[in-house]
Amino acid sequence: MLVSPQHADWREIIYCGLENQQIDFKAAQDWNEIGRVGRAKFARHLMALANTIGGYVVVGVGEDNNGNPTHYTGMTEKQASSFDPSTVGQTINRYAEPSVEFDLVKPEVDDKIFVVLVVYPFRNLPHVCNDACDSELQRGVFYVRTPDARSRAAYRSSELHGIIQRALRNQRQLLGRMLRGILYEDRQAVEPRSEEEFDDLLQNGRNQARQVLGNRIWREKPVFEAAIHPQRRLKNFTLSDCRRQLESLERPGLQDFPWPSAQLRENPLYASNEAIRGHSAENAEPAFFWEFYPEGLFYCAVSLPELSGKSIDSTTLLQLCVITLALNGELFSQLGLGSELLTLTIRVNNTLDLNLILGDSSGDNQNRCHIHDIRILISRTAGDLEGGAAAYTSAQFFRELCERFNYSLNDGEFSAISKSLENFLQRGLLDN
Repeated sequence: MLVSPQHADWREIIYCGLENQQIDFKAAQDWNEIGRVGRAKFARHLMALANTIGGYVVVGVGEDNNGNPTHYTGMTEKQASSFDPSTVGQTINRYAEPSVEFDLVKPEVDDKIFVVLVVYPFRNLPHVCNDACDSELQRGVFYVRTPDARSRAAYRSSELHGIIQRALRNQRQLLGRMLRGILYEDRQAVEPRSEEEFDDLLQNGRNQARQVLGNRIWREKPVFEAAIHPQRRLKNFTLSDCRRQLESLERPGLQDFPWPSAQLRENPLYASNEAIRGHSAENAEPAFFWEFYPEGLFYCAVSLPELSGKSIDSTTLLQLCVITLALNGELFSQLGLGSELLTLTIRVNNTLDLNLILGDSSGDNQNRCHIHDIRILISRTAGDLEGGAAAYTSAQFFRELCERFNYSLNDGEFSAISKSLENFLQRGLLDN
């Protein structure tokens, strides 16, 4: 789950009914009356969530007789107003080094007010507790959130290793953003044979996607396709290797594909004789298919939601593109191929007379496409994509796509889209 302070409906979070690795519940209370120990408990939960994968602390939900958070009492106006963002932030970050990044929102659900602390994963360095408080906090400890919903000190080697790995990954992303322009301008051209190496696998993937999506969608509806692979076939990976790496993807992970706002309940993967695959359930929307071959090909096809007037929305398309590229940057880097130059082939099919809705555009003919299919070829290394270039590369793809829709992005629009996508990957929020 990508953490965001904006939800169309907070019920999914508040009415979860069970604490987990990303959600913690607290009964209704007044911040000014819970005392030093009570506030230290909040600090422990926030540091633990930030050191793991981020999440939510929901205030206003009590426990039933079985200990489950199902008493949705909400909070009084006085209780809710006591949770002032600046006051809570100062107290929490008195204990945390560096400061925990979080937002405080007060959604109203079913005529009841709740307080939700939206906690983001650490960006560069993990949070260490720099002060003690009775039995709640220990100085010099890294707190983590466990799968059984506990916020405790990290004492297992696997937990400390996970924190270190995330910190190293974040540092790589920071370096990638700093060097992106240089790395891109100095990138070698894709070798002509690189696509031919994977022709048979790609054709097999397209055949499978056609079966999953159905002939009507495949022939008539706008379909996004992406094929991502290195210059040569890989030789030393098995289906089991691929499965392990796919299941360990975090930000984004397979649960975020094809785009987080699709809110898919599950995206199961399975093994065929040649690849690890996943696809949408029968008759589900959006319809999608993806697969990854041990030889190094990732292929996906996604049916794009078609709006009235034969149009597609740019926001959905951008989300899909950046999720796909960031996911593959993480995947190939985890396979030890961070320095490998990847060929990125992105297609949008059945585009004749299709209109592209740009922001507040009314969808007139100025953004209409006059060719049947769009094909764009870009090359980047996996390390670039994992290091933050997925947003820039997606914006670059979108600029070329807009040309096919007879619209030219200016530099200001390009920069705004690139920055918006960076923010989306960091916080799970796409700004329009």
